[in-house]
Amino acid sequence: MKGLLKRNKKTFIFMTSLLLFLIGVGVIQEIVKNLKPFEDVPVVSVETKDENKNQGSEVLKKPVNDDVKVSKGFYDTSLDDKKLEEALVYFEGVYRPNDGIDYTKDNESFDVYASASGTVIRKENDSLLGWIVTIEHQKGIQTIYQSLDDIKVEKGDQVKQGDVIGKAGNNVYQSTLKKHLHFIVSIDDKTVNPDKYFNQKIEKIKTTS
Repeated sequence: MKGLLKRNKKTFIFMTSLLLFLIGVGVIQEIVKNLKPFEDVPVVSVETKDENKNQGSEVLKKPVNDDVKVSKGFYDTSLDDKKLEEALVYFEGVYRPNDGIDYTKDNESFDVYASASGTVIRKENDSLLGWIVTIEHQKGIQTIYQSLDDIKVEKGDQVKQGDVIGKAGNNVYQSTLKKHLHFIVSIDDKTVNPDKYFNQKIEKIKTTS
């Protein structure tokens, strides 16, 4: 009798263990069945606040520090005769309207900064104008930096506002200015007076041009 009870107890323990094992296997199979393949799991892009910043909300800044002075302004027909005369460039016996602003610092070199965030679409050494870098900010809006030296960027680079893109250098076209930066703002391939657009939001520049 005791032997029978002992065998029944072992059988009960075995069957209980087997049942619990089978239940556990079933639960695991159900969990695995409901798991999504790795490739089906959506990838969430995590961006910093700066990286997600809308470039259009930036305002156009001057490309130089405050201690750098304007040596020749943009030829703007709304100016008086004296300022118009000062905005002419004399080269090879001909006077031409200045299509940008020229900055100098007592013939010292100085840092040149990106006026706004954008993409470098041109880096070229011109025989008259010197090294040129062009940055596109939004479609049709470009800033152009001429007479550069020690350039820090390459074509295709993404730059942020305030990044150093190079230093002021020399060129043949305005050799009398010695070390200087020639700065141009272009909207739909038309040069405009940069002074009218400094501190304006990039996204609004085209609507006010």
